[in-house]
Amino acid sequence: MEFHNQTPFAALCFSALDPRGNEHPVVVIKVGYRLLPIAGQPGHCSAEVMAEEPALLCAADRYFGEQGRSSVYEESDLAPFKPRCDVIVNGHAHAPGGEPATSWTAGIRLSAPQGETACDILLDKQLRFSGPRYFEHGLFSGWRLSAAEPATCVPLRWEYAFGGSSVLANPGYPGTSAEPYLLHQVCYSNPLGRGWIEKRHEKHAWSLQTPLQRLAAPQIETLERPVTHLHITHHPDGDISAADMAQLSATYGYCPAGFGVVGRDWAPRLALAGTYNKAWQAKPWPGLPADFDFAYWNAAPIDQQIDFLPARLRIELFNLTAPALGHNGQLCVELPAHRPFVLMHLRSGEVLALPLFTDTLHIDTDAMTLSLTHRISLPRPDDIEALEACFDAEPCAAD
Repeated sequence: MEFHNQTPFAALCFSALDPRGNEHPVVVIKVGYRLLPIAGQPGHCSAEVMAEEPALLCAADRYFGEQGRSSVYEESDLAPFKPRCDVIVNGHAHAPGGEPATSWTAGIRLSAPQGETACDILLDKQLRFSGPRYFEHGLFSGWRLSAAEPATCVPLRWEYAFGGSSVLANPGYPGTSAEPYLLHQVCYSNPLGRGWIEKRHEKHAWSLQTPLQRLAAPQIETLERPVTHLHITHHPDGDISAADMAQLSATYGYCPAGFGVVGRDWAPRLALAGTYNKAWQAKPWPGLPADFDFAYWNAAPIDQQIDFLPARLRIELFNLTAPALGHNGQLCVELPAHRPFVLMHLRSGEVLALPLFTDTLHIDTDAMTLSLTHRISLPRPDDIEALEACFDAEPCAAD
């Protein structure tokens, strides 16, 4: 089977396995856009195709910093199938007017225009941001949350959301102890964050003569459940299943709040990958386990996973771009109704035009760019002679 890219964009045809272990082709096209201010229309930008410097397909997860120790900027585009569309936003949340503030809200709204005035809301999400604040320990008062300091912006990264880790090296290792750590536990729903510690952390810190007195508190939180106290929990020792991790993390009381990529090995996402036990080794290996859920390939927070995007889309950002670019903190972009598709040439001589599904919207409000990843999973290639990736750049009416 041949594959031809007839577009100026990054496109790829690769093989994937279905739940039965059968190999099938997947075609993916990535289209990048620059967000440019429209003269005379404050708070409005146009989306201009990046044809001369096209957005590249992401072959492996990209991190903001060290792999596994920082938030994921962009997840690999080589997913075989996503049952829903991921909406990802990277950048900063900006205080209104660029003036220092102790807290403010920021958010994103996606809608599908219907006629001149009506629209269908596809996504509407807001989070609360604050300046630096801390959990401080008093001799008699215990842990208390301090007032927030003024700030002009907060990075859209999980390091600033609820979560954390309790990792304490063993000073006796390797000399007098075989254990490298006194304690090695992480928040299952966000090991990068703040506002969470394992119960034994305080005791071990005292034994090391480094008592905990001040810990960074989350600067990103949901409107419905603001963080008010340091969460101290107990984790069992030894191995724990992904399903148990999901159940335990649900008891934390707080959920990490953010707009970015959720870690592959975080709860509850990890449980969607299925069960890899002796039964799996005996039969499906190296294929997918029987309980694999393709929702595992969706990387956005649950409330940012929506139906596949329509051709016409309006994006509204609130306090997520530099104040000079918006109007009263708001920026609006309407995407051109471009349509990617694939021509499937069958050995019978028949040619079928198949639309791709837009399953990833990635917005970078610092770079003022966005990308759309379009994908289609096709049947087994036995009857397919060739595939052509195509792109209709002429605006067209919505279905």
